[in-house]
Parts: sequence; structure tokens; C-alpha cells
Amino acid sequence: MAYGDRQGNIGKPERRRRFMAARDSIPSAERESRSIQLCDRLETEVLSELRKRLNRPMNLCVFAPFRSEASPVPLLLRCWEMGDQTYAPSIVPGEEGMELRKVEQLTDWIPGKWGVPEPDPVRAVLIESTQPIDAVIVPGLAYDVTGGRLGYGGGYYDRLYEDMLRRGNAETLWIGFAFDAQVAAEPLPVESHDLRLNVLATEARVIWFNDQKA
Repeated sequence: MAYGDRQGNIGKPERRRRFMAARDSIPSAERESRSIQLCDRLETEVLSELRKRLNRPMNLCVFAPFRSEASPVPLLLRCWEMGDQTYAPSIVPGEEGMELRKVEQLTDWIPGKWGVPEPDPVRAVLIESTQPIDAVIVPGLAYDVTGGRLGYGGGYYDRLYEDMLRRGNAETLWIGFAFDAQVAAEPLPVESHDLRLNVLATEARVIWFNDQKA
């Protein structure tokens, strides 16, 4: 069931606190089983169809789970079996942006800023500037059914979106990845610079926005 409120004057910090609490309240074993369901649904309904359309393995940007986030690890293992190339973001030291590095196994991640897993710069090479990205799996605290997303407040994925557009990745699918409990009942407050998703995947459903599926 989606968690939502009907108080339009609630600000982003309070919304973040409420959705974090809702996510944290899911027992660990249940988070694991829901993550497997989510990964299976995303693979079956979105990524397998994307590979067919591309007629080749994918180039996928994905994150490693932190704290009570839904885990994309089962999806990662499947992607590696399918021959996909996978990349993960890390914060550029001394800057406000992120860079992508190729990850080929789970041990390629190390704790980064705030303890969030990032690719080990010793083991994971930087993506080539000409390498296209077919899809980006986007973490967050809350999502809505219009394509809105509430992140953690740093704006890193918003800036990654802008940077990838400048690099010519206009056809990239931006996929929200979360538990259904993180889907708001009403539209979230969004600003003009906020990332707008193409699709949202939860363990219960896949929602496409702006006729992207067609």
C-alpha cells in the first residue's frame, strides 16, 4: 500500500522523514523478499524488453543498496549473466557532481561519502566519454504516479541527469526503484530542475510515464 499524506503544506524535510520511517519499518527479511520480487518485475517487464529493442546487451547504471533501501543486487547478478555492462555512480571529490565507473562484481564497491557504497577507484575504471547509457536505476525516498521523485536532498541524480543529457544520452531510461510503500498517494512537490522519471518499478507494479513504453 502506498504511503501518502493529504497535507499539501508539508515540506520536503518532513516528507523525507516520514517516507524514511515507512521504509525502515519494513522488516529486514521482508525487504529482502520484496527486493527479489522488485528485481524480477523490473527485469521481466522493462529490461528484457529493452534488450530486445536494442538487439544487444544493455549498458546499465545501478547503485548498491544503503541501509533500508530496496536492493538491486539480484538484478545485478542477472544482468551480469546476460552480458550487460554495468556502471555505478560515485561523488567526484571536491565537486557537487557524480562520475560513473564500471563495476563487474559486488566487491567493486567500497563505503564512500556518508557510508554510501561507491565504486572503488582502484578496481573500477571510469566510463569512456563516448559510452552510451541505456538505463539508470534511480534510488530515492519517495515517488509518485506522475514521475516525481523525492531524493535525499543532495541533488546528485538531478545533476547526473543534466550531465548525461549534455553528453548525448537523450534516449536513456530513468527508472525509479523502490518499495511500493514509498509511492506517495498524491503528487510530490517538484521543481523545474528535478529529475523526472520515465518509469517507476516496485515489487507490486511498473508505471510508465509520458508514453515511454510505446
